[in-house]
Amino acid sequence: MKYKKFLAAAMAAGFLLSAGMMTGGCGSAKQQQGQQQAMKVTTFKPFKSDTPIQREYAGSIMALQEVPVRSKVSGTVMEKYVKGGDHVTEGQPLFRLDTRTYSSSLAAAEAQVAQASATYENAKRDLARYEQLIATGAISRQAYDAQKAATESYQAVVEAAQSQAAIASDNLSDTIVTAPFTGTLSMDDVNIGTFASAGQTPLVTISSADPLYVQFDMSESEYLSLTKNKSGTETLGDTLKLRLADGSIYQETGKIVQINPGLTGGQLTMKAAYANPDNLLVPGMYATVVSDAEIAKGSILVPTKALVQLLNRDMLDVVVDGKVQQKAVKLGATYGIYTIIESGIDENDEIIVEGQNKVRVGQAVAPEETTREALEQAAIKAASVQHGTTDAKK
Repeated sequence: MKYKKFLAAAMAAGFLLSAGMMTGGCGSAKQQQGQQQAMKVTTFKPFKSDTPIQREYAGSIMALQEVPVRSKVSGTVMEKYVKGGDHVTEGQPLFRLDTRTYSSSLAAAEAQVAQASATYENAKRDLARYEQLIATGAISRQAYDAQKAATESYQAVVEAAQSQAAIASDNLSDTIVTAPFTGTLSMDDVNIGTFASAGQTPLVTISSADPLYVQFDMSESEYLSLTKNKSGTETLGDTLKLRLADGSIYQETGKIVQINPGLTGGQLTMKAAYANPDNLLVPGMYATVVSDAEIAKGSILVPTKALVQLLNRDMLDVVVDGKVQQKAVKLGATYGIYTIIESGIDENDEIIVEGQNKVRVGQAVAPEETTREALEQAAIKAASVQHGTTDAKK
């Protein structure tokens, strides 16, 4: 009886152990089946296009001219016709200096002209009489020559007095200080009562307003690339766009007007001129110069978001025979949401644009292809949402 009980217990234990192993084996099989299930990813086929190469350079806006306004004569500032920050036109009065000294000088100079003119007129009349007398032999030739020399001397005195009067008149006119060119005044204008020394005391700084410069830098490597392979900086074109700090594109286009003959810190400095008829641009603002004049013929484009950085190399995840592979690529310029691929893939590749951060090389995937229209619509929607969020924060 004891043996039968032991045998029954052993058989029961064996049955339970076998059932547990069967249960564990089923769970393991299900787990392996789940691991082997392909990961879903979104893919895209690269396409060819004649693409404008968009180059962007961060720049700062500055005036073509910025000079301190100084008076040509000395004197105390008696009147101000403007204030700092005003927009003025060429020749517009800005300040008036004390005129009393210069008015007196002009009056004295004019009196000298009148006196010298009277003496000269008398001498001319005497010379006319001497000409009649010498014809009759009433006076000597020596007397006539002396009178003629005196008359010419008096004429010279008149001309000298007239020159002094003209200088005095100019000095009086220069007590009104005018704008040397059309522009905008800085906030450094002096107060009434300030004594201005001729050619020394800055009364206010004026900056030209139309057109304006946008100064930006180009890297040495990019400059060499443009010069070796294309026509240098002329490749940028003469219709440079300008993107302002709020993301809007400025209504006027510009062109490069100055290029620094040397590099500083590996950067080539250039200036582009932009018309500013509405005075929207102000010196000191930041903006981005955008060039899209260069066309890359038959370039291959992929969505920029598909790119993967791996050990300072640019990679793309591609699907080959249902599994993930990686290809190293050489990047070109960007155009909207796309990047030009100069080498590494072709139009037949199937690249992963969504989900590449969740898969590994060699993993089986289930690709679902998307279209250009879908990507571009999604980008527009994302941009509008971001813009709305920014406005809400403001």
